[in-house]
Amino acid sequence: MTRSKWASRGRRRLRGGLATAGIAAVLLTAAMPATSASAAPHAIPGSVMIESGTFHGYVLCASPRDQSVWLEPINTGNAYCSWMMLGPASQFTLFNVAKGQVMAYTGGNEGAVVMEAPGTSPLGANGELWSWGGQEDWGASALQSFWDSGQNVDAKSPNGDSPRTDPVHTRGWRHGHQRELTWNAITAG
Repeated sequence: MTRSKWASRGRRRLRGGLATAGIAAVLLTAAMPATSASAAPHAIPGSVMIESGTFHGYVLCASPRDQSVWLEPINTGNAYCSWMMLGPASQFTLFNVAKGQVMAYTGGNEGAVVMEAPGTSPLGANGELWSWGGQEDWGASALQSFWDSGQNVDAKSPNGDSPRTDPVHTRGWRHGHQRELTWNAITAG
């Protein structure tokens, strides 16, 4: 079988897996108690939050307003901060049930991390995949783009040594401090 046929088969399997996850998410959401329209959706059973390895108490969250990803203080009741990790640690998708989309890398050093519909990345399927680097001595691991493993999700504000207050971007491991590029998956609910 040619390489392009293998790649095509891999994309079909990924899309099929994401579709299955989407159906499961709808079923899980339907089984949850109703909340008022003004309340944030609750964390999804079986999901994780992705907590910063240096700014403890801050997690990755999909924006309910646009396609960006933000760093926010932990709120276990906010489903926009809950992720379904689909796949092994070496190659997984981060699906946000509340948003109905996956987290994706857009390319380049300091590229934006965005939310998009599964299977729509301009970088192809690998733009929607992530991997964990080895665990560092401080107990967290780099959250790496699978498309470019040199690019890691960055929790540090570009204006100082504090958590980001702007949309999340990536950064190369050798560009500045590494601790801000590390994360842990923790139980969401």
